[in-house]
Amino acid sequence: MAGKRGVLSALAATAIFLGGAGVDTALAEKYQGSMYVAGMGGHFADATVVIEPGKETPITVTNLDKLDIGDGTTHPTHDARIDNKNRNILYWSTYKLDPEADNKTHVGKTDLKTGEVLQDTALAVPKGVLNAAKNYCASGQSEKYFFPIAMTKPGYISVINKADMSLKHQVFLEGTEADIKKPYKYMHGISSPDMKEFLVTLNESDTEGKGYGTTVGKLHLIVLDTEALGEGKVKVLRKGVITANPKSSISFRQYYSNDGKYIANATGDILFIIDAQTLEVIDAETVSPLEQLHDAIFTPDDKYVVATSRTKRVRAGVTPKNPKKPSGDEFLMDGELKLYDVSQGKFVGKSASVCLSCHDEELGTDEDAPHAVLCGLDTNWD
Repeated sequence: MAGKRGVLSALAATAIFLGGAGVDTALAEKYQGSMYVAGMGGHFADATVVIEPGKETPITVTNLDKLDIGDGTTHPTHDARIDNKNRNILYWSTYKLDPEADNKTHVGKTDLKTGEVLQDTALAVPKGVLNAAKNYCASGQSEKYFFPIAMTKPGYISVINKADMSLKHQVFLEGTEADIKKPYKYMHGISSPDMKEFLVTLNESDTEGKGYGTTVGKLHLIVLDTEALGEGKVKVLRKGVITANPKSSISFRQYYSNDGKYIANATGDILFIIDAQTLEVIDAETVSPLEQLHDAIFTPDDKYVVATSRTKRVRAGVTPKNPKKPSGDEFLMDGELKLYDVSQGKFVGKSASVCLSCHDEELGTDEDAPHAVLCGLDTNWD
């Protein structure tokens, strides 16, 4: 794995990151917005947040509501994608097969002003796909199309017409110039801010056949042409490989910086900051074994990254056998937001909960209680 190098001078030079010499601008910075955090209960946490980097707890959730798209049986979701042109429209896709819809998945769109589901389309899983129990988890977009990405084996990208949420294409990388020709576990991706590029990430694994296998610590990054993808074609612009930890580093979701120069990649145990052109690692920040990063979005000025974390919280009154790895009924899973300072190359302050603050009473301390599981997010900044 690339060693921790801090942010390159080129990054600091582009910015306003540090303000005047010797001035702690973090104390004066403030960001506000609405974060839509995907949950397995068939809803999004609708979190109004205030971010003040200089504080001990830099992210404050000032209001927490939820945006329903279904329930946990029919519409568990990992994916939030706000329309680039109309910030009142949220596109989404579902993670599991719906037993009430002939084991199909769902793609849809919601009006963020009213909370109304405007469209909900059930899609059959393409023939030949294995492990369909884990389906859509990430997505990108163009002006005309929404591109949800499936974590199946093999993974695939659906091309969905935004106007009516109809399916236009199902795109596989196998047999194209993007084929890594090795087994992999989970496909994710994101479009660039100008929507000209589409980044796809794959975690190389060690097993052929029906199973995903075990990740080997090689994260493949493949940049595609978005216009070609909208036509169901695969056109590779560039490729890269990142070396990380064999089992614990799994590339999940990511975002480009707003200027398109960098990529923040949530990789389970590591947050990577990546040069979007060279696909080389600029910085790598490891989190604790109790945390698993699933998404990472830049603030509007690209000075900070907000990451989602599935964080194990030891149950009240319980002493785990291994405090670093509580298991079974020893813990509850919380969904948290963490703040990463780009100029310092590290996470700062304490995390903020967006799950257990609502679910704690519901989950209680019963050993059979479910966990609150988040994944992706998107944000409307004030």
